[in-house]
Amino acid sequence: MPPPGRRKAFSINLLSLLLLLVFSIGANAASAALGIDFGTEYIKAAVARPGSPIDIVLTKDSKRKEAATLAFKPSRAQSNDQDAYPERLYGGDALAVAARYPADVYPNLKTLLGISPSERAAKDYSNRFPSLQIQSIERDDGGRSVGFKSQNLGKPVPLIVEELVAMELQNIKANAEALVGKNNFVSDAVITYPAFYTAEEKRALELAAKLAGLRVLGLISDGQAVGLNYATTRAFDPKKKDAQPEINVVYDMGAGSTTATVLKFHGKNIKGPGKKNQTVQEVQVLGIGYDQHLGGDALNDLIVQDMISKFLETKKVKAQGVESIHVKKDGKTMARLWKDAEKVRQVLSANQQASASFEGLFYEDINFKYTLTRSDFEQLADSYALRIAAPLSSALSMADLTLSDISSVILHGGLTRTPFVQSEVEKAAGAASKVKTNINADEAAAFGAAFKAAGLSPSFRVKDIRTADIAGSSYTMKWTADGKERSQKIFLETSQVGAEKQVTVKGIEDLQIQFLQTAPNQETSRPVLTVEAANLTKSANELRTNYGCADSNITTVLTIRLNQHNGLPEIASGVVSCEAQIVREGGMMNNVKGMFGFGSKKEKQQPLEAEDGTLGEDLAAETPLPVDDPTSSGSIVSEATATSGGPAVPSTSVKSKPSTAAIPLSLKTTITGAGAPPREALPVIKQRLIAFDISDRSAMLRSEALNVLEAFTYRARDYLQDESFAMYSTEKARKELEKQLSKVSDWLYSGGSDAKLQEFKDKLQDLKALVDPVLKRKEEGGKRDEAVETLRNSLNNASSMMDMIRGMMQKAAQDASSSVSSAASSEISPSADDLEDEPYASTSNGASETEPLIAKPYEYTEEDLSGIEKVYDSAKSWLEEKVTAQGKLSPYEDPAVLVSELEAKAKQVGTAVSDVVMKQIKMQQAPKAKKSKSSKKPKQTKSTSTVSDGTGSTVEATVSATASVRDEL
Repeated sequence: MPPPGRRKAFSINLLSLLLLLVFSIGANAASAALGIDFGTEYIKAAVARPGSPIDIVLTKDSKRKEAATLAFKPSRAQSNDQDAYPERLYGGDALAVAARYPADVYPNLKTLLGISPSERAAKDYSNRFPSLQIQSIERDDGGRSVGFKSQNLGKPVPLIVEELVAMELQNIKANAEALVGKNNFVSDAVITYPAFYTAEEKRALELAAKLAGLRVLGLISDGQAVGLNYATTRAFDPKKKDAQPEINVVYDMGAGSTTATVLKFHGKNIKGPGKKNQTVQEVQVLGIGYDQHLGGDALNDLIVQDMISKFLETKKVKAQGVESIHVKKDGKTMARLWKDAEKVRQVLSANQQASASFEGLFYEDINFKYTLTRSDFEQLADSYALRIAAPLSSALSMADLTLSDISSVILHGGLTRTPFVQSEVEKAAGAASKVKTNINADEAAAFGAAFKAAGLSPSFRVKDIRTADIAGSSYTMKWTADGKERSQKIFLETSQVGAEKQVTVKGIEDLQIQFLQTAPNQETSRPVLTVEAANLTKSANELRTNYGCADSNITTVLTIRLNQHNGLPEIASGVVSCEAQIVREGGMMNNVKGMFGFGSKKEKQQPLEAEDGTLGEDLAAETPLPVDDPTSSGSIVSEATATSGGPAVPSTSVKSKPSTAAIPLSLKTTITGAGAPPREALPVIKQRLIAFDISDRSAMLRSEALNVLEAFTYRARDYLQDESFAMYSTEKARKELEKQLSKVSDWLYSGGSDAKLQEFKDKLQDLKALVDPVLKRKEEGGKRDEAVETLRNSLNNASSMMDMIRGMMQKAAQDASSSVSSAASSEISPSADDLEDEPYASTSNGASETEPLIAKPYEYTEEDLSGIEKVYDSAKSWLEEKVTAQGKLSPYEDPAVLVSELEAKAKQVGTAVSDVVMKQIKMQQAPKAKKSKSSKKPKQTKSTSTVSDGTGSTVEATVSATASVRDEL
């Protein structure tokens, strides 16, 4: 144990070390926040990382957006292993193989999230991609969702849509991690969704993100994400005179759908830290409108249908009797038509005419050229043009506004660049001046989502811009009470997300509550949530028994809200209560104790169990908290404290006061609908995703090994043509190398390229065993002469050092002999005058007490000389032996001495010399001495000696010596 005086310092130092470690970890590994604009055709992502502005996540091809397409390509490993997984391709790489593997290329999966196979979107998808085998996946609640059977996977188990989307999100996450670097990690994300998404679709998107390893901080609608990005570069100051909120409409037309979002931008003053007023910005959604089936894909489909009709009119096709149904069922043909149809539409946005050429379309000997003018395209899309204004009108109607109330219509989405779309939006807005293109039409939503993610993440501090969204759908609550079906609409389409409502439910028996969602364009409602209150009956009995409550006075109150992160309904808490005569015991002192929490624990309300005995958590607290809070508890909403026993017995010290007795409800929530994940399948899906990751990693390593082997074979063939390589190798060795290279090349081109990783490594190692020794001899031969010369220089330096030491030792011996003779001849008696002087007085030839001491020059010894001589003799004889042996060898023979050995010997000689030099330098450093005020600074002389360290360099030592020396008494 450290002494008492040191214990505190030790603790402080330890604490400082721990704090330093914590901050170092935080600095070296920071969390980055990801914003994902998950579109139908493309995925855009932006990342916020500490110390850097928000950046767009680039693909591996350095593109700013990734095609929302995934493909499975047969891997080389599958040819030898049936259990191996196929290779996964993303984005442009996946689209490139659509014509070869149409049954395993999965584009535009967003449209299939959270829907059943019987819905229109699933049928349209199946018609567009006829080669994909869509299957119906049964969910836990009896509902069904979309799945796929892969041909290249080699396993009969279907893949659910969420699993495929998770793979795409994994790819985005990997690209983001490559951007932020190894000192940051990506785990938090905010993802955009269309305003018309149902609860099932939102939950499916959240499940896909969770499977991808992302923690969803929240979902944000496309329109609000664009509005948030718009607000980051603007200020809405409420302090300005006549300050008015700015109302804009974000008109977003993408590949799959069109939405219009009415947004209110304004600033407001709130109480900040220290009760100081501060201004914050707010982006509030007022209304939405949409068309789920109006987008780029719908317009591309018009071009595809026109292509098919003109293709069928060609002579060769007519002669074959091909019909439209035959072409539409051919996966490869449809993949090619859809790919070129989009290119044609994009070209027409800037040109009056576009064309596409097809070779071997449907039949190998049929070539087809297609041409389309802008006017013809607009005529084809005439029926769609009439639908462009509808989302804008619906959004204004929901917000209860008119065109005169809005400042501008902000365009977002790739399809808004289409001329006739812009023209129709201008007509719908009432004036062309109201239509604005003052944001990035492709990336604004991604930037807005990333800003939202940074605001929700604890790792960032950003501009305070608050968002307020609306439900977008209405929600109804259904339950059974007193044998009757009851229902109540809880939230409207315009209800604000995060708002709470208190709902009173009549009933004193355990009940089950079901929430249903009704979208504006839906006639029927969908169940999305079921909540059970399992302890209601027992709680009512407790109120009757302990507090004398009548059934007519017992009330059940539920706190219901729209979840702040996804806008879905949930029950935050529930309580059953009644007006009762609560008995208060004791006098003023006990009441004061109760007020400050010092009363008896027995007075607290005890938790109630359900009749099946499953509930037993501690439910005692003053105010009911949300059921998902582990500290949720029951309470007596009163100034008095209730007892858990029977009715109170009146006494002189007992007082009675009307109050409310309340017991919290235990709520069990179950997700219903197509968005509920199949629980039994989730572990299998997670394991499969891990297996895919391992397979991709192995494929990458295997591909690298194959490339290295092929590159080495090309390099080795060049060696065979190199004269210097031939000089250091025998003819036999070169013939063997040529033979092995021929074998490896034949093996690679005859199926060896499908081999396993270890086989490539073994082949490479065999070739290196033939090449590396020759390259080593070549390298040694080029450096050997220089290394020999360096060693000889070191030996010469050592020889000079030995000569100097011998000379200095000889001179020291002569000086010592002369000093002895001089001292013997100069011994005389002191004079009388000398005896009268003070015994400690200074003389002109003596040193005062305050004069500094000087160092005595180092005198070399026989030991120093013998040490260097031993190293010198050993190294010199070794060098002569090795040089003689090397001279007898041919260049293609292994060397008698290595360059590394010569360098080690030169270093050994140099070290022996430098050790002796350092002794002289250390001994010549003058010791420090205290100076008195009366002493004068002695004169100093400098002596400089230059010696060699044995490695070709010299060491210069400067010694300061005083003019006189005095022995200390």
